[in-house]
Amino acid sequence: MLPKDFPSRFFNPLTSKHRETYIHVLLTIESVLEQSKRISLPRNALLAELRRIFQRDNYALDVSDEEEYDEDSTGDMEQDLLVYTFRLLLRSGWIDVDESSDYALESVFISLYGKKLTLFLKDLVKIEDQSGHVVNTFSNLQQVRIMPENGYICIQNAYESTQRLLTTLEMMYSKIKKYYATVLGNTKPQDLLTEHLYGYVRDVVDKLIFPIKVDDSIDRFKGPILNVAIDIQSDTVLLERIISFALQTKRITSKEDGWANILNMLSYIKCNFDDIESYVLQLDEKNQTYIRTTRQKLTYMLSMDTSIKGDIIALLRDAKDRHDDSCQLSECFNLFDVRKITEESFYKPRTYHVRNGGEPLVIENIDNVPQEDVDAVIDTWAAQFTGSKINDYVSRILVERDSISAKDFVIEGDDDYLMSIFLAINSTDRRISYSYQPAKGLVTKGRYGIADFTVRKKED
Repeated sequence: MLPKDFPSRFFNPLTSKHRETYIHVLLTIESVLEQSKRISLPRNALLAELRRIFQRDNYALDVSDEEEYDEDSTGDMEQDLLVYTFRLLLRSGWIDVDESSDYALESVFISLYGKKLTLFLKDLVKIEDQSGHVVNTFSNLQQVRIMPENGYICIQNAYESTQRLLTTLEMMYSKIKKYYATVLGNTKPQDLLTEHLYGYVRDVVDKLIFPIKVDDSIDRFKGPILNVAIDIQSDTVLLERIISFALQTKRITSKEDGWANILNMLSYIKCNFDDIESYVLQLDEKNQTYIRTTRQKLTYMLSMDTSIKGDIIALLRDAKDRHDDSCQLSECFNLFDVRKITEESFYKPRTYHVRNGGEPLVIENIDNVPQEDVDAVIDTWAAQFTGSKINDYVSRILVERDSISAKDFVIEGDDDYLMSIFLAINSTDRRISYSYQPAKGLVTKGRYGIADFTVRKKED
C-alpha cells in the first residue's frame, strides 16, 4: 500500500515518452543543490542554473509535443520548455516549493518521494557489491549483548544486511544469465574475451564470487551468526532490556510491538542463514554453466578442426548467415539428443511396501520442563498477536458486514486458528474495536475445532 500522502501523479513523468528527459532534469536539480551545499534554492536562481548547464552541455530539452503542453509563448522557447518541465515535476510531486511572501524568492527543493526516486535511479545503474553484508550481520549481532541500549538498532541493522545480501544474490543470478546470453550472441573471439575479462570477471567474480568465498565468506560466518541469533532470542532478560531502551527512545510504540518486531527479525535472520546454501548452490551452478559455455564457444571459434565435428560446426555457422533455401540441413543429416546410460535409465518396477501394525509409539510425559522455556515459547507466539494486529484483523473480516459468527469464520491455517483464540483473550481490553460474545458448543473447521462465538463491530 502506498502512503496516504503519496502524490497521485507521481508516475506520470515515468510513463511519458520523455521520461528520460524528466529524469535527467531531476538528477541535474539534485546535482545543483549538492554543489551549492544547499537543501533548497530560489526558483529563479535554480531555473537560471539549469538553463546554463543545458546550454553548456548542448542538451536539447524538447517536450513541446506533450499532450498537456499549453504554455503561453514568451518568445524564448528554451525558457518556456524549462518552465513547463519544472511545473510538471512540481505537479507530479518530484519537487516542491517552500512558499514565502515574495513569489520571486520562493525556494525549490526535492520532495521526500522525489529524493527516494533519485536514490532508486542511482541504485538502478550502480553495480551492486556483495562484499560486507555477511560481516555486517555478524558484527551487529555481536554488539547486541555489549550495548543493549542500542540492541534494537543492531538487530535491525543485521536484519537489513541479511535482506541486502539475499537481494544481491538474486540480482547476481540475473546478471550471470545476462552474460550467458551475451556469450551466445557474440560471433567474434575478441568480443567474447573482452566481455568476459572486462565484464563478467569484474562484475561477477570480483564483486560476488570472491567475497562469498574468501573475505565475506558465508561458510565462515554462517555458524557464528546462527549461534549469536539463537543466543539473543533465548535470552528473555536481554530482550526485555532491549525493548525497554527502545521504548525510551521512541523506536517502538509499545512493548508488544517491540517483542513482535525483534522476534520476527531474529527469526528472519535464522531461517535465511540456515538455508542460504541453496542460494549459493544456484549461483555456483549458473557460474559453471557460463564458464563451460564460454570455454566451449571460444574453443570452437579458434579451432581449425577438420574432423566431422569441425565440419558440422562450420556448416551450422555458414547456414546461420544464409537467407535462402539452398542448404537444407535436415536433408544432410539428422541430429539426436544422445545422453549417457546410467542406472536410472532402465525401467524398474515399483516396489510395494506392506506396513504391518507394530507396537504403539509411547510418548513420554516430561514433567520437569523449566518455566523459562515455557514462557519463551508463549512469548514467541503471543508477541505476534498484538492488540493493534488483532484490531486490524477484525477490521478486515468485518469490512462488508456488521458481525461474523464462528460458523462463517474462515480458517486457512494456524494463524487464523490462533487468532480465533486471541479474539477471546483480548475481548476484555477496552482498547479493542470489537465486541466478543461467546456461545456454547464447538464449531469444526477442517482439522480445527474452535469455540462458538460472535464478533460485532463496537458501537460508537
